[in-house]
Amino acid sequence: MIRLVVLMAVFLLWSVSAFAQEIRVRSGEHGDFTRLVLDLPQDMQWQLAQPDARQAEIRFETGGYAFDLSGVFSRIDRARVADLSMLPEGDGMRIDLACACVASAFLLRGRMLVVDIRPGEPAVSEPALPRPALTALSELRVGSEPGIGPRKTENALMPAFAPPTVAGTSAVPEKSGTDPDAFERMLSEQLATAATEGLLDPALRGLLRPNAAQDMPANAQEPSRPAPDDPASTARTAIEAEIASQASYDLQSRIRIGGTACVPDSKLDVAAWGGEQTLEATIPDLRARLYGEFDRLDPEVLTALARAYLHIGFGAEARALLELNPELRDPVLVALAGIVDGEADRAGVFAGQTDCDGFASLWALAGASALPDGSTIDGDAIRRAFEKLPLNLRALLGPHLATRLAEEGQPGVARNLLSQLARAMGESSEGMVYSAAKIDRLEGAVDEARGVLEAFATRPGAHAPDAVVAAIEIATERREPVGARMTELSAAYATELRETEKGPELWRAHLRATIANGAYDTGFGSFWDADDIPEPTRAAAATEALTLLAEQAPDTAFLKQTVARANRFDGIAAPEAALDVAERLLDLGLADEAARWAELTGVDRAARRTRLLTARIHLARSEPEAAEIALIGLQGEDVLRLRAEARRMMGDFDYASTAYDTLGEAQQARSAAWLAGDWPALDGAQDTLGVTAALIRSDLPEAEDPLPSLALAERLAGTGAETRDALRALLEDTRLPRD
Repeated sequence: MIRLVVLMAVFLLWSVSAFAQEIRVRSGEHGDFTRLVLDLPQDMQWQLAQPDARQAEIRFETGGYAFDLSGVFSRIDRARVADLSMLPEGDGMRIDLACACVASAFLLRGRMLVVDIRPGEPAVSEPALPRPALTALSELRVGSEPGIGPRKTENALMPAFAPPTVAGTSAVPEKSGTDPDAFERMLSEQLATAATEGLLDPALRGLLRPNAAQDMPANAQEPSRPAPDDPASTARTAIEAEIASQASYDLQSRIRIGGTACVPDSKLDVAAWGGEQTLEATIPDLRARLYGEFDRLDPEVLTALARAYLHIGFGAEARALLELNPELRDPVLVALAGIVDGEADRAGVFAGQTDCDGFASLWALAGASALPDGSTIDGDAIRRAFEKLPLNLRALLGPHLATRLAEEGQPGVARNLLSQLARAMGESSEGMVYSAAKIDRLEGAVDEARGVLEAFATRPGAHAPDAVVAAIEIATERREPVGARMTELSAAYATELRETEKGPELWRAHLRATIANGAYDTGFGSFWDADDIPEPTRAAAATEALTLLAEQAPDTAFLKQTVARANRFDGIAAPEAALDVAERLLDLGLADEAARWAELTGVDRAARRTRLLTARIHLARSEPEAAEIALIGLQGEDVLRLRAEARRMMGDFDYASTAYDTLGEAQQARSAAWLAGDWPALDGAQDTLGVTAALIRSDLPEAEDPLPSLALAERLAGTGAETRDALRALLEDTRLPRD
């Protein structure tokens, strides 16, 4: 009898696997796009279509496939992908979109179909196929009230758990012994000193002019100061004193401390600071008159000469000239000199002025490597200001300015600016072509941009290092190996320019290429040896490296870099990367190690993804009660699936069977019903033999499975006891009576 049972179970196992094949679907968030990865059979033909704005479909040449979607929404939210479902007859998968998004796909390594979902206006590729009408009894509901069939007024499977309310106490800071008046005086002195040295540029829209008389003469007497014991006006008095000593009563000219004023056009009219003879005649004449009687600097000539240098694009010369007399140094001219040389406006002279209706908007954008959230840009003002610059400055600033416009969401203005410059110059310079490629990439034309960037990377030039970085970024974003040529170039530039401003990013690009190509020991060894790299760059590199490692490394390489190194990455890796590592460790059956990564600094314990992972860790540790607690207040199919597993482990097989049935997981529902002894719920009330065979088969690997992995070994070892119990119960149920 025992031999008969085993033979029938094995027969069922191999016969079923021959008729159905499961395709595993994995997922991940990658900043501005969501990625789905399908593990396809070799040489399988596929097609991606987007029949309407909120739906995409992947179709195969044949049908009969099933999809393993169990882990998809544990790693992504539903901001872009609302739901996934199987097409009729198993010939593909439907992707329901939750946004105005575009789906694109490519094949990686012959078997991995990568589908990227990005925000954008989709081009409908073909009419949507007619969907079969669902009756009320078979309607599948997802979202906050998932289920099959009509909604009930009360759903026992989805209890409305309320998160526990923890009584918190607001911490009241202890009263410090700092004298507020002394602190205020110190702050005002520091601000005044910074203003005097040109480190701040004030907007005085909130400050009153001394003796606020509209007709006050330039030689008016010093305004009366408030009493020294008036702390409310101490800061304003000190700042106003410094302003009055250097800028008369110009309300738009000096310090910009949290204000909203714009540097006036009179201080930024670069076109008026020179002409056709500036280099040949004006500059030599001004240099001859720079020092007057007794070798004293003439401040008016110094300012005029600095402006002449800026007119022809000589920023370094203008800055060196202004350093001759720091007391007369104009912070606006210092900022312009740096921006002309491609540097950022570190002193914040033009901070917050991208919405100004004047020249200031142009210099504010050109001098900012990034803008704060909520910033606005007056694109028309920037275009008008650009047209009024001398041609040599337009050629110098145009490519960078166009790139910054595209990065801040104005690609149309950026392209118009480049077209305008090309017409004025009669040709497109290398800088303009490079900027246009970066704009293409930002707009999603990655293939077009990639060819141009790789061409720049492989030939000498000022843009070559940046092009290498961009080309490697594109390859790794697509999860493609980085070519040998690009890897070698990144290594050479990272070494050659290590001590320059570009050095950290080139090191990061080489690390990214090394990890993408599977040289994990070399890549992470380079990471731990890079003590001279700034911490923000190291943190970004660690996050990228761990994400790639979790997605594509073999089990042994992944475990080598992660199992014993959670503490070393604490405070460096971003929470998303830490959770990626934790989830893969858990998939491999290493619950304790996964828990360590899930507890790294910065991980939000209250976030949905973290709570789902915590529940899974508790289940792997055979702690179903703790898993239930972690799921309190959460809703959704993924939550119900974990809750069903927790109830099954606690022996509540009735709950588990009903929950699995609601989720449409027939095999799990049948198994739970069998364990609960609910024979009428089984297909064929007396077919316990068939149910048991199916139960055994569900725990064994598919015939088409790849080489055994640690996760597979862990799963088989963990289900052995349950399988033995099932067989014992079957034998007992089929025991013949003794006569």
